[in-house]
Amino acid sequence: MKAGVITPGVPNSYRVADMAEPDAHGRVLFRPDLIGICGTDQEIVAGLYGEAPPGDPALILGHEVLGTVLEVPPESQLRPGDRVVPIVRRPCDHCYPCSLGQWDQCQSGDYTERGIKGRHGSLSERATASEDFLVQVPAAVGDAGVLVEPGSVVAKALRQAELAQRRLPWVPHTALVTGAGPIGLLATLLLSQRGYAVTVLDQVEATSGRALAAKAVGASYAQGSQNLPSGALFDLVIEATGFSPLVFEAAAWLAPGGAMVLTGVTGGHRQVVEDTNQFNQRMVLHNQLMVGSVNAGRQDYLTSVGMLERAATEHPGWTAALITRRVAMADFASGLDHQPTDVKVVVTVAKT
Repeated sequence: MKAGVITPGVPNSYRVADMAEPDAHGRVLFRPDLIGICGTDQEIVAGLYGEAPPGDPALILGHEVLGTVLEVPPESQLRPGDRVVPIVRRPCDHCYPCSLGQWDQCQSGDYTERGIKGRHGSLSERATASEDFLVQVPAAVGDAGVLVEPGSVVAKALRQAELAQRRLPWVPHTALVTGAGPIGLLATLLLSQRGYAVTVLDQVEATSGRALAAKAVGASYAQGSQNLPSGALFDLVIEATGFSPLVFEAAAWLAPGGAMVLTGVTGGHRQVVEDTNQFNQRMVLHNQLMVGSVNAGRQDYLTSVGMLERAATEHPGWTAALITRRVAMADFASGLDHQPTDVKVVVTVAKT
């Protein structure tokens, strides 16, 4: 079968190659329909990250996946034709969180991840997965099901904030989302559904598609921090840019007792001048919290599915509109070149 692969550690090694058919014995066989492209893929293709399965020189990409079930093992709860999303991370076999089924909190670092670390992804004509690591997507969600995985990252971020904030009486009303990319817009959607008054901060013009998408689900939009309301403070900040200087700037916008969740991974070696005494005083004297969140567990995938299903009723077409460009498997590299109008670029895998 055809698959989109890279040689780990070799920059710009992406190619379409003939790969062995996946072993479907005791597993669900599915046809990948859409594959989302994100910053992690960019780093893998650049040779900065990525690990092939043991003994394999190539890694099949594709971790943001929406597929259609082709075959199921006996006693399966799934049926051919069902649409599914595979969970990215698989547990190690020796840390305490993984033994509890919380592999997104793995402490050993020996987990594997589809299309990223030690396990093939789904940028291929066919793929398999254990049913335990598949999440079914209702038909109403449609092709927006490819957003389930990034949506799960948002769902986990909010869940982590709410769990941590049990440390004090906390009745949040306001939220700031920094970044109007896919993660930022999905965070805006989820927070709006939860009743937050949301402000989205980005650099794109207020008439851009991303800014209009934020407004369409009831959020306010600020083009640049200078356009935030004077003296504005927020109960919750979701940082979705990975731009480290903004992390310190946004910390000053936290309300007393507020929480900031970092979801963006910072690349490069940026340096910023910061009054660390003032930063420390704010965090301590105002009982503030900053927490990092990565990957997601099954419950977060289910939350993401519910978010997208609700959006299909309340905001028809909104999630589908986030898919702004589709490329073929052979043109995967072109999908890595960000265009001004891009929100989510996806690969359309040929149906064979």
